Amino acid sequence: MLLDYAREGDTVAVQSLDRLGRSLSEVVRVADDLLKRGIVLRTLTEGIDYSTATGRMVAGIFASLAEYERTLINERAADARAAAKARGKQTSRARALTEEQVAFARRMRDAGESIATICETLKVSRATLYRHLGTAP
Repeated sequence: MLLDYAREGDTVAVQSLDRLGRSLSEVVRVADDLLKRGIVLRTLTEGIDYSTATGRMVAGIFASLAEYERTLINERAADARAAAKARGKQTSRARALTEEQVAFARRMRDAGESIATICETLKVSRATLYRHLGTAP
């Protein structure tokens, strides 16, 4: 990771503050760590120089706004999934195998067919087949 290789006197440039972490506290922690190590942090999008007091203040504000935006997006997505589920829509990824295909795979396995043959027939990976059959490889 870049942050592990940065040394005192280096300048780390990131596209945006939100690239430093997923939460405000993580962004602040990483930025403070760089500052303590004598590494200058600059952002390209916001034009923030973290080596100045004003830059650190603006960085904190932008990081807070970015975290707030991510939270809003997650809340909206959760609301949309709940609304779709209430309307009877599937909100998750479709299953790789139907119940009929799983039953067919079990019959093939009971008949002595190899896992490779069953996977090829159903066009699924070994991991998918094992997960649906509930058996370990």
